[in-house]
Amino acid sequence: MIDIRMKIENQISTNKLAGLEYDFVIAQLCVLNNKPYQDMKNELDNLIEDGVYEVVDNKLVVCGKAKRRAKVEATSYSNNNVSEEMLDQAYSILAGKDRRQNKKVVKLQGKVDMTRSGYAFIVPQDESQEDIFVAEKDLKGAKNNDIVIVEARNVAGRRPEGKVVQVVERGQEKIVGKITLNKKCAYVSPDDVKFGTDIYVPLNKIKNANQGDKVVVKITKYYANPKQCPDGEITEVLGAPDKIETLVLSLLREYDLYEFFPNNVQEVAKEMPQQIDAKKYKDRLDFTKHICFTIDGEDSRDLDDAISLETNKNGNRVLGVHIADVGEYVKVNSVLDKEAFKRGTSVYFPGLVLPMLPRELSNGICSLNEKVDRLALSVFIEYDSKGKVIDSNICESIIKSNKRFTYTTVQKILENDAEAIKENKEFAPILQEMNELSKQLFKRRTAEGSVEFNIPEVEIFLNDLGGVEHIEKRMQDDSHKLIEAFMVAANEVVAKRYKDKKLPFVYRVHETPDGEKMEKFLHMVQKFGVSINGINPDKVQPMQLQKILNAVKGTNSEYAVNKIALRSMQKAKYSPECLGHYGLALTYYTHFTSPIRRYPDLTIHRIIKDDLHGNLTGNVLTETKRFVQSSSLNSSAREVVAEKAERDVDDLYKAYYMSDKIGQVYDGIISSVTKFGCYVSLDNTVEGLVSLTSLGDNYVFDEDNLTLTSVANSCYIGKIVRVKVVNVNVQERLIDFEFVD
Repeated sequence: MIDIRMKIENQISTNKLAGLEYDFVIAQLCVLNNKPYQDMKNELDNLIEDGVYEVVDNKLVVCGKAKRRAKVEATSYSNNNVSEEMLDQAYSILAGKDRRQNKKVVKLQGKVDMTRSGYAFIVPQDESQEDIFVAEKDLKGAKNNDIVIVEARNVAGRRPEGKVVQVVERGQEKIVGKITLNKKCAYVSPDDVKFGTDIYVPLNKIKNANQGDKVVVKITKYYANPKQCPDGEITEVLGAPDKIETLVLSLLREYDLYEFFPNNVQEVAKEMPQQIDAKKYKDRLDFTKHICFTIDGEDSRDLDDAISLETNKNGNRVLGVHIADVGEYVKVNSVLDKEAFKRGTSVYFPGLVLPMLPRELSNGICSLNEKVDRLALSVFIEYDSKGKVIDSNICESIIKSNKRFTYTTVQKILENDAEAIKENKEFAPILQEMNELSKQLFKRRTAEGSVEFNIPEVEIFLNDLGGVEHIEKRMQDDSHKLIEAFMVAANEVVAKRYKDKKLPFVYRVHETPDGEKMEKFLHMVQKFGVSINGINPDKVQPMQLQKILNAVKGTNSEYAVNKIALRSMQKAKYSPECLGHYGLALTYYTHFTSPIRRYPDLTIHRIIKDDLHGNLTGNVLTETKRFVQSSSLNSSAREVVAEKAERDVDDLYKAYYMSDKIGQVYDGIISSVTKFGCYVSLDNTVEGLVSLTSLGDNYVFDEDNLTLTSVANSCYIGKIVRVKVVNVNVQERLIDFEFVD
């Protein structure tokens, strides 16, 4: 079955539509394909996003591969068919050198990154190598995410090109898609258009799927002929495609995420004790008679951190951060451990949590529930009156949380709400003192250059039927900052201790930003009147970045500048090397405080416990050194998957929420400007596109200044605008706006 985007490319080429006005091209495509305007517009816009075409002076222009550009230029001088010789000559001129000057062909292994248009880039396993362009005809049947061997050559001045010579490993065993039933067979059309082909399913393998259902199909056979559909069988029927729960489930399966655990894992979990026998842990610090408590969201069930604050004989404050001792229950290489390693992290969605560990552990024996004894790893940090660390200690402990606080209640106490204080009179003075300490710690971090991005997180509230009741920004008040400050403090202390001990460890690292990205960011903020004098793009200090963010604080451009600054940063990750944390301006940092929901935290808990018991020697030390490497890589990869899934599900719910609001008008701020339009962000974090075609006039895109300008109007980041909702595609998670007035 021919991919519609490939078909459109052929139609544009055959009918010489390149160079004509954007709207006229869409109108011609509607006639050629007998489809409505919006459908053809969406398909063409996808090709523009993929870099196949661009809109210049409201005209469609071909871009991308040099050979394609050469063909366009050649056809502009002749109405005759272009010969291969002419094409090669034009190609050589565009490349800057003759094609025969290519470097020696080399073979590399890499991962296939398909585009919607059918061609692909191979991302080499060796990160120092550049991505390799592979035309569709040279893919040899390789699909998105496959591991392949590619023959690559460098073309002077251009991206390396190559062809696939072997598919080493298939990247996708299961595909989510929509099933079409025929009399003799069925086909599944993948939701991921990058897969490039339908999957054939015999009727005895459809598992009671109905016409049009969303399903999960397991691929049972690939064919050497890339044009022949793979064979498959349905493993799960997700439901009707017009239901929000089906769309959410489809996204989860696309990321290979499951809300249930395998039977063997669940059986082990059910055998876990639900209370501890303190007599078995006589060597632990007994902290059960001391006051400590948890502070979490109203809906939280996995409570993995408790805090305490006391004053010692010297008059110094001693902060206690008590973390659930998950390592005592999840042993290395056990069934539970292997499943936790595979998942890597808990994943959080509106109204749904996919835990890393079964609920018998995450909500039961490992959770620091109120008024029950629990095993913990406790970090005690002694501070002087100015919030400077004097001493610290880590030990195994038994604790009893006296109270399960919510952020809402704590915030009321910190704001001196009389009723909240009266109801919690035993804890209110401690919380007030904790707040003072957290502000001291925050002030010290700020003075040392810690960067605080002001990017509001979304909070999506569902009703009893699973629909979206409302969407709002998640508050970050003093109660949240208190917990954040104490967790950062514990993470830093633990990281420094084990760096000093020179033992194998998993660190949370955030490296210095890329100079090229920072140069673009600095150029952009100048347009908002921010001074960048004396800032070297290759060595931007955290404190310098924070000054820039402070300069736009309270302005209309604050959200956009913070967002672009964050995108200019390196991605934080896990590493066996202590490389520091740029954003926090810390030399030492790790993730120690959430072993219920993050595997790297569990890894270092085991290292700490082995160290406390004197077991980090011999084979244990050797194996630990090996394991921190694989744990770091896997945890970083699983974190990326979780973040993408959470973002996509949030966008899905946003689109669903806006789907019945066609025609409604909202105030918003332009958050980004591109060559194909501008994005407008509403106060509730919903974002939609005002496309270039909807603007009417001839707009010119200024890439340096990130503006779209016509004779009568200008679109720029931070501009307050009024928009109307004109179209919503829930499945594609796309929202279209138009300007009002």
